[in-house]
Amino acid sequence: MYKAFRISLIGLTVLILFSCDVSNHAPITTFKDQTEKLHAIIENTSAEQYANQNYQSLSFSELKVYKPEAFVQLDSMYRIKKEYLDNNDLRGLKQSGIEDLIPGYRAAAQEKIHEVQYEIEHLFQTSTADSIKVYHSFFLFDYKDSLISVTPFYNFRIANEHKDLYYAYQFDYHFVTNRDLITSTAELEFLNFFKQREVQLIGEAELQSFMDHTMKVMETARKVQTMDFRQLSRSLAINHFKNPNKEIVIEQFGTLYVIEESDFVQAYELTIEWTDEQKIMNTSTFTFSPYLEIINVETKIK
Repeated sequence: MYKAFRISLIGLTVLILFSCDVSNHAPITTFKDQTEKLHAIIENTSAEQYANQNYQSLSFSELKVYKPEAFVQLDSMYRIKKEYLDNNDLRGLKQSGIEDLIPGYRAAAQEKIHEVQYEIEHLFQTSTADSIKVYHSFFLFDYKDSLISVTPFYNFRIANEHKDLYYAYQFDYHFVTNRDLITSTAELEFLNFFKQREVQLIGEAELQSFMDHTMKVMETARKVQTMDFRQLSRSLAINHFKNPNKEIVIEQFGTLYVIEESDFVQAYELTIEWTDEQKIMNTSTFTFSPYLEIINVETKIK
């Protein structure tokens, strides 16, 4: 049975055991050193795989450690010892017998060290003249930091015109204006809301169209300089009407209605009155998804 953990005390245990096999004259390896080494391996491997595709590294996840049960038990011993030391309870530490137990647990873990593995998710891009392609891939290493496997997770394309908006989306930058400002709480909530949907669509055919839509919503938010769904829905509806061969006049916007079920938003509805080139009054009712995707438009002559 294996368990995955973010690197912390767990990684320290692995590093301590591995260091036992290293010469006393070797330089001390730190978590930062090890992580930088793994990042370099990942970037070199990816650059080679995507040669001539304008590979560019974007970010890395936290290092995760997969290890056998013997390491979990040893970690528990170190954790208990640390609690005594943090509380300056040296007497309690001595009475607990933890110090006497640790060598046995350490020896058991040492026998299983070859089963320890590290994993890092890498976010990177390639590019063409008209778009960038964003990839999420997992890189798995053995305890000696040798690359075992690369597992592509998912990918999607972003039009070059939306590239900066995507970086704002991915890294939580301010995007509602072109000014260099701190990202507001409202922006973070907006971005996280759309990111949750991205994760839900991993492996689904709809992911690409959703990412295209997300960039368009962000572009609209920047144009109207607000994330208010009432204003965004109006702008998105107006864009739907745009036709170079047809002119209409918007006469009136209705209220954006929320359709809920069990306290969850299922959809939004917006009614717009407009006249066509023949001065005929029409009423269009737009139905939006919770993410402001236009899922239906019903138009009637008023």
